[in-house]
Amino acid sequence: MTRTRLAIALALLLIPASARSEAAGETAAARWLDGLVVVASRRPQPTAEAIGSFSVLDRQTVDRLQAQDIRDLVRYEPGVQVTADAARFGLDGFNIRGVQGNRVAVRIDGVPLPDGFAVGSFSNAGRDQLDPELLETVEILRGPASALYGSDALGGIVSIATRDPGDLTAGNGSGGRARMSLASRDRSRRASVIAALQGATHGVLLGHAERRGHELDNRPLGAPDSNPADIDRSTSIGKWTIDGESARLKFALERFEANVDTDVRTLVNGSGQFATTERLLADDAERRERASAQLTFDDLWQLDELQLLAFWQGSQTLQNTLQQRRAAPPAARFPTLRERQFDLEQWQQGVEAIAREQTQWGGKTQQWVFGIEVFRTRIKEQRDGREINLSTGAATNVILGERLPVRDFPNSRLRSVGAFAAAEIPLWESDWVLLPGLRFDRFAVDPTADALFVEDNPGRSVVASSDQRLTPKLGLRFDVSDRQSLYAMVAEGFRAPPFSDVNIALVLPSFNYVVLPNPDLKPERSRGVELGWSGSSDALDWRLAAFHNRYDNLIESRVNLGSNASGATVFQSVNRTRARIFGLEASTELALSRWDARLAPYSLRMALAHARGDDRSRRQPLNTVQPDRLLVELQRSAQPGWPQIALSATAVRRVSRIDRSSADLFAPPGHVLWDLRLGKALAEHWRIDLAIYNLGDKRYWDYASLRSVTRQNLPDPSYYTGPGRSAALTVGWAW
Repeated sequence: MTRTRLAIALALLLIPASARSEAAGETAAARWLDGLVVVASRRPQPTAEAIGSFSVLDRQTVDRLQAQDIRDLVRYEPGVQVTADAARFGLDGFNIRGVQGNRVAVRIDGVPLPDGFAVGSFSNAGRDQLDPELLETVEILRGPASALYGSDALGGIVSIATRDPGDLTAGNGSGGRARMSLASRDRSRRASVIAALQGATHGVLLGHAERRGHELDNRPLGAPDSNPADIDRSTSIGKWTIDGESARLKFALERFEANVDTDVRTLVNGSGQFATTERLLADDAERRERASAQLTFDDLWQLDELQLLAFWQGSQTLQNTLQQRRAAPPAARFPTLRERQFDLEQWQQGVEAIAREQTQWGGKTQQWVFGIEVFRTRIKEQRDGREINLSTGAATNVILGERLPVRDFPNSRLRSVGAFAAAEIPLWESDWVLLPGLRFDRFAVDPTADALFVEDNPGRSVVASSDQRLTPKLGLRFDVSDRQSLYAMVAEGFRAPPFSDVNIALVLPSFNYVVLPNPDLKPERSRGVELGWSGSSDALDWRLAAFHNRYDNLIESRVNLGSNASGATVFQSVNRTRARIFGLEASTELALSRWDARLAPYSLRMALAHARGDDRSRRQPLNTVQPDRLLVELQRSAQPGWPQIALSATAVRRVSRIDRSSADLFAPPGHVLWDLRLGKALAEHWRIDLAIYNLGDKRYWDYASLRSVTRQNLPDPSYYTGPGRSAALTVGWAW
């Protein structure tokens, strides 16, 4: 189906809604108006009043999805994907409208998730450090959001809230749940338990979730597993809440840990440095620990609410690689075993204060939000290794001319201070509402050249850098009726220069490469315009958004600048890329009872995401933009004696625009996947959910996992296919 046909189909579906909105019934009104969203304005507000393109996934939705990981969370969300490394490193992070990696902010209970970092083929620290089982809500805001969230919200933000004691208890007393899941796609087993006690003033919550599994079942029929893996992930959380008459105090502790052992067969006998590789074994570990305290006051001074947050967070990525290479002169003069180790550690501390208040002027109510954030981060990275001659047993710590251990950048301290204000101001006696916002950020990188860095980079100095940024946004909403609105929004985003690009220092004598730092890097910038229409009628909810975003000063890491006086090839990160991404997103949910009362349990949901991206500096397509995606889902709500049913079809357009100027990249064809989900309460406290994915056992490829895979590195495309037909079963007990 062409984009034109999709647009026409959605338009025809929306037309009756506007005609009938003034006479809307109570059922849809409750469905639409009762929802709340925080991420759009940093205050709880009805979804009907919030502007921007956003998604809210509550606990019930996450349960029905049987989300095993972050990719499952956004499986049916338009304009949002999760990127991955198909060979070894697994899920990486979120992609929102073609912007991904550290350019998308992710916060858990207000605490920023540590940055990802990658260097070379054996070092990749991703941002998949959470378990969906312990989440209460997931809110996603698409488009530039730095006016509220500062650096890293260049393309949007994913805001995640974990469960509180009150979410499990009805007033005073106790509550909890236990769940067990099986998933055939990776032969995984998952178990979780979470329990809470709530008294008049105190509440306590303890939760733990574990998942053990293997590689995705994507092998061709009769062939061995592509990259056999053993995966072990666990998350623990504890909370203590104290409720007073006008204040609430909440303490939280969280620990995440993941271990993955992989036999990376897809790189064996590959290209380049993998041409002589006979075996590649990977042992990758991640951990993240968080402690936070949040104090909330009601009616303090002139404020309706004052919220204070303080946190500490530490994370580590430790990756070990064993690479066995055969003798194949001149690349390998003798059979060798290379042992590599990558260690990245980050420690973060921060405080945040957010004030919210209402004012009355001219018979109208104005909403105000003010905030200040102070974050500090310490980063330490190291690569180590040795090479063993399998013929003689001799070992050396020199690999490719590098004398290990080395640091790719000096130990660094990052400091940032941000202050923001936003408002919702009704205009006179009209239905127009003005939504301005402004934020000021100052950030700095302070490197320290320790003995190890100096030894590896003699004579090279490190330079501190700092900068500041003023980021505005302006929105205008017109309330057509109580349940229908139009909006226009202009917003900016930015991303501070990453520590790794500012002070990276890498020398590879075997390849005659030199990578230089660049303390003069400027912040990346984005400017976005978005027009939207949302509303609800007696049988239909809908959202429609068109957007156009421009990105300037995008940092391209390790650009080839030619040769220096010594003949070495020089690389350096530079601000050189300009890009634009534009498109539209639409979603509707239609109650079929509008045609026949007997269809009251049924509803039809549709979601469309279309985006086009261009690298304006190189006049090439932007490869981070995902192909068009259309979701059509028929739902049947639970009825006495009948389960809840959802049958969905996801159509993904073939990748037709791709930049092959640097490499012959693989462009997946289009596909349609059918999924079936069923859920039923078996008794007062028991529930069972069953999902069958890819009902037709379709052979397909996920572009988000293969964006950088070349045809040369694709000996057998079947090794990189998505999972075939698979099932997931979850049994839960709640009290």
